[in-house]
Amino acid sequence: MPRLFALFLIAFCLPARADVAALQASLRAARPQAEAPVAALQQLDAALLRPGSLYPALDSFPLAALQALYRHRGQCRAPWPALPADLLRFERALCDGETLPPGWFAAHTIHPLGGSYAWHYLQRHPDAASVLQPYLHLRERPAAFAGIGKLGDDNLAALLSGERWLLDDGALWWRDGAFWRRYGAGQWWPLADEAGLALSPLADGDACPQPLGRICARPLPPSPRWWRALAGFSLLAAAGVLAYGWLQRRRLERERRFVLQMLTHELRTPIAGLGNVVEDFRSGFDRLPLDAQQGFGRLADGVLRLRQLADASRHYLAADSRLEAPRPLSLSEWLDSVAERHGATYCLDQDRKLNLPAYWLGLCLDNLLRNARQHGHPPVRILACWEKGRLRLAVSDGGALPRYRLSLLRRELGANAGMGLGLAIVRRVIKRLGGRLTLEGPPTTFALELPCDDIAD
Repeated sequence: MPRLFALFLIAFCLPARADVAALQASLRAARPQAEAPVAALQQLDAALLRPGSLYPALDSFPLAALQALYRHRGQCRAPWPALPADLLRFERALCDGETLPPGWFAAHTIHPLGGSYAWHYLQRHPDAASVLQPYLHLRERPAAFAGIGKLGDDNLAALLSGERWLLDDGALWWRDGAFWRRYGAGQWWPLADEAGLALSPLADGDACPQPLGRICARPLPPSPRWWRALAGFSLLAAAGVLAYGWLQRRRLERERRFVLQMLTHELRTPIAGLGNVVEDFRSGFDRLPLDAQQGFGRLADGVLRLRQLADASRHYLAADSRLEAPRPLSLSEWLDSVAERHGATYCLDQDRKLNLPAYWLGLCLDNLLRNARQHGHPPVRILACWEKGRLRLAVSDGGALPRYRLSLLRRELGANAGMGLGLAIVRRVIKRLGGRLTLEGPPTTFALELPCDDIAD
């Protein structure tokens, strides 16, 4: 109902002076901050444009082979691991200081460790930078092509998929014929105002009278007083509807929270009873048959998980809404237990001892691994790294999705889909932890990014 009411207001109040064509004409007459020929972008190898090319090629090479390649890169001594001939020649050239011709990089774009071959080569031969610029990934030369390489992953993916309008960090990007043009906020804002338009990023589910790709062009409010009075009345009515809906949702939320709190409280008694039974069996463990000892291990583990779940739920449902406090953990030991539980492998650039909310972060990682195993394709891998106070845990599988935008994925899966429910839980919990969930691919990769402290610091 609120959405239909908003659509009615937009249709009723749409001013005649809102004109996208006028905005385009004004932008075309203005001088942009920078512009890049579309043809120049189209001439680049597609792999040099995709954000996923900057990550290790786990879909093409086993993790063990990439680890061996990384180790030998630093040692430069025989025996070398079994590698494709071209890759082996490149690595030997790096170790021996051999000069490779530019044509070699035209035929070999993305290195299996992530990033372009040209970038890896320039780490040893910086004097070749001017010659190898055409073979660098778009992200590796952010100043080229009017700064397109600085676009966020979602906007860069939208640009590559054919979108013609983008808003990124206050700048307006517009594809005008054979050029991509970039306008600063001080340039495009007055021109949009003159055309009677307000431009803003288009959020999924928003009612928009005139979408321009990922931008919504809304008409500016009309000026006559009676229009203003009507708009004010309409806004008051809409505010009343929204306030009523908010009060109803808050009442339902309180009722649901009460039920969950009651269930959590009631579960503590049988869990405590099961814990006493486990302790009784533990005292006579040596007298149990072998099969019963194995069953006791599973029982003890299940009771422990139930107790952790009840304690975590109690903290989650507390009035102050605070989650579990972070505690020091060895990242490799924690990942060992998670990977073993799901039969997955992980890649960790450097082990660290971090302050982590182990239970809730483990809950998020469990959901992503379960989704990858049930809805994706093997192999399922975890990539972990910590840099400048942020931990990144990426779960990738060998599958592919029709679109790599989280908002579209949630809408397509629906609230009743198992994968959709798992992602909803992950998004809510990681947001409460101060982090975020991202999606990229192919290969399909869900990543958790969380601020955390390094104990060594």
